[in-house]
Amino acid sequence: MENQWQRIGDREVRTLLSSYIGSGFFDFDVEGVKRKLESHPWVANAEVKRIWPDTLSLQLTEQIAIARWGENKLLNQYGEIFQPSTLNGLAGLPGLTGPDKSQYDVMQQYQQLSQILFPSGLKLSELTLSRRGSWEMTLSDGLRVVMGRTDVMEKTQRFVAFYGRQAALTSSRFVSVDLRYSNGFAVQSVESNLTGVAIR
Repeated sequence: MENQWQRIGDREVRTLLSSYIGSGFFDFDVEGVKRKLESHPWVANAEVKRIWPDTLSLQLTEQIAIARWGENKLLNQYGEIFQPSTLNGLAGLPGLTGPDKSQYDVMQQYQQLSQILFPSGLKLSELTLSRRGSWEMTLSDGLRVVMGRTDVMEKTQRFVAFYGRQAALTSSRFVSVDLRYSNGFAVQSVESNLTGVAIR
């Protein structure tokens, strides 16, 4: 059996199937094997077929991780949560966090915010939804942006417009931005001085 998967090893598959090996053709538990294989966190779907007289056909569809969820879980492209034993090699995925069963909302918000940020060259690396419904994001350069609970897209567009007007040297010194104001926002730089920016 050649390794045709990215996240699942041949040895793991053989271990999962070990208790089923040796069964006769008609006694072989196809559904049991399917359930066993799909118990592996990286297996999204398993198709198992018996081929006369002594062959087993396996087709495994692996999970596609698009984001980290919380501290030790992942999200696939459908917003479903799965939890492998390790997240090694996945640190580059965006980190999303939120209350239980909020992953679909957080993933959708991530996609919308990324579209707003992308034209300005800004990249969203982390997005958090608090239990009180407040949004906060961290950009790839480490800049923390607090958006609050309302008018998140409008506030983000306003921030992007402001950010684009700053010289690179100036914007690189920003530590955090608080957008929870009706007529502007507050910027904190590495000098630890808060600067209020009024938007009219």
